[in-house]
Amino acid sequence: MPATATPDQIEAIERATLEALRPAHVHAMAHWLLPFDPAEVGRARSAVPLRHEGLDLATLPALCAHYQQNGWPVVLRIADVPGMRPWQAALQAQGYQRSAAVQVQTATVQALRHAAAQASAPPAKRSAAPCTAWSSVYTAEGIDAVDGAQRAHLLSRSAGACFAYIQSGELSLAAGVGCVGQGWLSLHGMRTVRAAQGRGLAGALIGALADWAHEQGVGQAFLQVEADNAPALALYRRFGFQTAWTYHYWKAPASAAA
Repeated sequence: MPATATPDQIEAIERATLEALRPAHVHAMAHWLLPFDPAEVGRARSAVPLRHEGLDLATLPALCAHYQQNGWPVVLRIADVPGMRPWQAALQAQGYQRSAAVQVQTATVQALRHAAAQASAPPAKRSAAPCTAWSSVYTAEGIDAVDGAQRAHLLSRSAGACFAYIQSGELSLAAGVGCVGQGWLSLHGMRTVRAAQGRGLAGALIGALADWAHEQGVGQAFLQVEADNAPALALYRRFGFQTAWTYHYWKAPASAAA
């Protein structure tokens, strides 16, 4: 998979992301999707473009108004690519605050399965519906319980998802979710409890979810990872993931969002 994405892939990935998260509200406007959900998960409550060039800046006030009229914070998800430079400049001039970088990474399902087959880790179990063995990982000791609970709640609503988890006896050690949409496998919510980190459990989850996608005839995968998460980046690199693009969240100043 090349480390770049075509316009069709960009749109498919962004649509698939929201199909997986299923925020409470999604409004479409001029090559943008405007989701919002009470859960404080960035991708579920930030306006995202479906392409990275040729977007009219005159759309910005309408995007903001949609969130403002509902009393929601104004946040845009802007790719760090040449075609979005005018948007970055405009937002910076208006006092928007930019978050740390997040990478969208892609790989082939075949590469994920191959890498998982080379690793030695306990097998992951798969479920077609969320279960306690899966969800308990997100509120385990050492994991941000509030963030984890919100992500588990969002992902529990995903249509056509596979919920993967690893247990030792009755204790759940790791969990993740795979969703198939727009012809892609998307990976979400990859978590390992603190006491079990470093054992290759995340790789076993990826392998189980890649096997599931392969069974459905899906050949490409993506995920999103914070650019400063060195352990996760190293893991995903071993599985063949490459960065297709990087983005930041741009949050409107309090005066603009009031």
